[in-house]
Amino acid sequence: MPEKDPLLERARKLEASTSERANRVDTRPAWVGGLDRSLKLKGALLKTYDLFAFILGKLVKALLSLWWLMRKLFSFIGNAFHWAAYEREDGEVKLDDNGKPIFSGKRFGIRFTGMAVAAWLLHVALSAAYFYSTSFEELVYTTGKQEIETGELYQFTGCTSLPCSTALDNGKFYQITESWYFPYLVYPEENVFANIPQQDAACFVKGYGLYFRRLKFLHRGLQWYQNVYSVACRPYTDAEKKQAVESGQVRSVDQ
Repeated sequence: MPEKDPLLERARKLEASTSERANRVDTRPAWVGGLDRSLKLKGALLKTYDLFAFILGKLVKALLSLWWLMRKLFSFIGNAFHWAAYEREDGEVKLDDNGKPIFSGKRFGIRFTGMAVAAWLLHVALSAAYFYSTSFEELVYTTGKQEIETGELYQFTGCTSLPCSTALDNGKFYQITESWYFPYLVYPEENVFANIPQQDAACFVKGYGLYFRRLKFLHRGLQWYQNVYSVACRPYTDAEKKQAVESGQVRSVDQ
């Protein structure tokens, strides 16, 4: 069996891709290509238009999905109210002499309370699932802390290795906030935030929350940080101090 000629194979692939592009229908307005040629932009305007159309298409799909979700939500709320508020007999809504549904305050109160308790239990269950599925423990070289809302919300920065800089891949932001469900009742100012020293220190932290290292800009933009509920700090060891000072990223804890 004769061996395949690599040049012939490349030529066939090039011909197939060229034919595919030629058969593809160009849906862009004619003025876009004309303006690109008249300004001698060498396809820059076409690429910009394609990017804009792509982003706009994704945005429209997202808005349509959100509208569908909102419609489903309001439909569910309406059906739940209809089920809870009106008297029923043999599974059918009772009507008054005018043919209108008969409202029952007692029925509504009982069922509304039941739905509120069910919603609360669901919230606790989801909170527990989120907490236990995203729990983490790690050593953090802290670089600073700040108070966002007194007694309620605090933030601190650090790195999971040395040298440390929040601009590097090992730099992270954390938040400390009140926790009513999991792991237990936490008062940040007393139990957690006060344990983080003002000077640089190595802290063993426990917390929960999703974190995507490649999407640090998203975490910063949305202020969406991992929650910390336990902190135990110590000074740098001599080896850590030497590594930190020589890197120029962190000052010595003796300063």
